[in-house]
Amino acid sequence: MVTAKKVFWAESAKKDLYNIYTRLAGKSMERAKDTINGVLAATEALNTNYPQGVPEQLLKAETDPYKFITVGFYKIVYSIVEDTVVVETLYHVRQDPAVG
Repeated sequence: MVTAKKVFWAESAKKDLYNIYTRLAGKSMERAKDTINGVLAATEALNTNYPQGVPEQLLKAETDPYKFITVGFYKIVYSIVEDTVVVETLYHVRQDPAVG
């Protein structure tokens, strides 16, 4: 059985979420709300679903394990620090440094 963890948003991730919302809202308010609601639901579920994330290869040398999940076209990178899942950053998959 998986132990539930707290989910905490780093300031950088909060800024990323705001920037995504602002960019999408300029085109479609409905799309912006749907995307943000999907991201929030997925990150909320990390309190028990954190083991299902994929290890983030670009950060494998770090001491805290970094993983990611995707929601639509967005990659959500998080770390696991003791009893907390920390949402570190999120971005459109086209911005993925592993692809560039």
